[in-house]
Amino acid sequence: MQKPFFDTKTLTLGEILGNGKKYSVPRFQRSYSWTEDNWEELWQDIIFLQEDEEKIHYLGSIVLQTEDNKNFTVIDGQQRLVTLSIVILSVLSHLDELIKKNNDPERNKERKEIFLNTCLGFKDPKSLTYSSKLKLNESDNDFYQSHLLQLRTPLNRSKLKDSNKLLLEAFGFFKEKIKDLGLSTGEELVSFVDGILLNKLVFIQIVVDDNISAYTVFETLNARDINLTSTDLLKNYLFSLVKSETDVENINTIWNQIISTIGYHNFPTFLRYYLNSQQKFVRSKRIFKEIKIKISDERNVFDLIYNLETYTDLYVALSEPDNKLWASDKEVSFILEELKLFCAKQHKSLLMACYFKMSSDEFLKVLRIIRAIVFKYNIIGNLNPNRLEETYNKAAIKVHKGEISTAKEILRELRNVYLDDEIFKNYFMTRSFDTKNSRERRLVRYILISIENQKFNKNYYVFDTEATIEHIYPENPTPEWQIDVAQHEKFVYQIGNLTLLESKLNNREASNRKFSEKISIYKKSQYKITQEVAESFSGWGKQQIKSRQRGLADLATSIWRVDY
Repeated sequence: MQKPFFDTKTLTLGEILGNGKKYSVPRFQRSYSWTEDNWEELWQDIIFLQEDEEKIHYLGSIVLQTEDNKNFTVIDGQQRLVTLSIVILSVLSHLDELIKKNNDPERNKERKEIFLNTCLGFKDPKSLTYSSKLKLNESDNDFYQSHLLQLRTPLNRSKLKDSNKLLLEAFGFFKEKIKDLGLSTGEELVSFVDGILLNKLVFIQIVVDDNISAYTVFETLNARDINLTSTDLLKNYLFSLVKSETDVENINTIWNQIISTIGYHNFPTFLRYYLNSQQKFVRSKRIFKEIKIKISDERNVFDLIYNLETYTDLYVALSEPDNKLWASDKEVSFILEELKLFCAKQHKSLLMACYFKMSSDEFLKVLRIIRAIVFKYNIIGNLNPNRLEETYNKAAIKVHKGEISTAKEILRELRNVYLDDEIFKNYFMTRSFDTKNSRERRLVRYILISIENQKFNKNYYVFDTEATIEHIYPENPTPEWQIDVAQHEKFVYQIGNLTLLESKLNNREASNRKFSEKISIYKKSQYKITQEVAESFSGWGKQQIKSRQRGLADLATSIWRVDY
């Protein structure tokens, strides 16, 4: 039988910390970052357990990597483990105060020694100081070992790193919370640690053999997005290939700049788009495996980091229409605003390839192509976006290799996802939008204003207008309307039934009136597309909605078309 790539157990905090096990946070994993909101949430869970003797509380999963089942690398769960160790330390500090007050000193000293040795570490026979079961990253470990574990307060807090300050603040927070519990004896403090913290707080422990298995676990547990720790996992692997401390520090500076610009959450996605701008399509779940294949030595690491630095600002700018990178080209900014409205992302790999390989004029033409494709394929066709991304990838590779260099050639590469006029028109003629949804309302307004501008030579700004969406056949029809209740949903949200109307006319006058009464209101509107409804139709029902939608489809076909 094939060995599973990870092993899971449900363990209490006491079982995780016991049996001589040691834990280390990878050197370059992010520093301690929990704040008071996190501490308060954990404390409320603890208090709940104290009030209910029958309950246990799950603290989620903790992902560990080991070769010997004694020494574990903490891949995910650092923040929780460190914070819980601080809770225990804050209890021990109260025991320490009892000892100093000569309150049952011998027994309390013994209690303190037992918990230090079973939960937190062991005493070094030479220095007589405690070494922790938990070793933190390079930024936090010295402070944790030399101050928190020794129950020592630093003389100058202002010189501490931000993460060290958080560690110290957490200690103070929990020490005050424990004081508020009114536990006045060593026996009560021990009962709190043993009865609540060690035996009622429960983790799902996941142990993996290697980094690839760890990354697979993240993808399994976080199917909707890549967990923050996956960024650390990628960093740990890359930096492990760099031998010189000086080189490590140099690329760490660049890495931090990249992360500061992109953000932890976004880095794996950025990395995937970067890879897909140059090589065969990589899915999210295969990023780590692909990096292991692609990056195998120190030279590869430097090349990757430097290249990522080059692409960082561009990647961010592709999601920011008002980014200074587009300051000299208003049309680029406008199209990016459209793509943002469309919630489109898959095109980024292609644009990342085109930006550095094409002239600014050709890059703009490529943007026009993508705008047309996304609107037709995604917004109107509601088709599967996965096919788009793979098609963009194939075009991006050819751009990267220099095999194609013009927008016309790219359009030829993307033909299989560029809906021709007849197919697009057929999709448009049946398209409905749920205008109860704010994004759907924005899309309808964008479409109708675009048609207004095209047909009547207007210049309304599609992203900033006071126009509201008027349902000609209303959402809440009175009995005078002739459409069956059963067909209400089918027709009321079709784009042929929607038009533009000023807010004061929509809310005060049009509302749910009969169509014959709405005609005079529509004639007052500044929008020609609405005036046209009043001028072209004497009644309103299913056939009129279909007829108008057919006409709008013809106009939309001419607007969202690219001819190169």
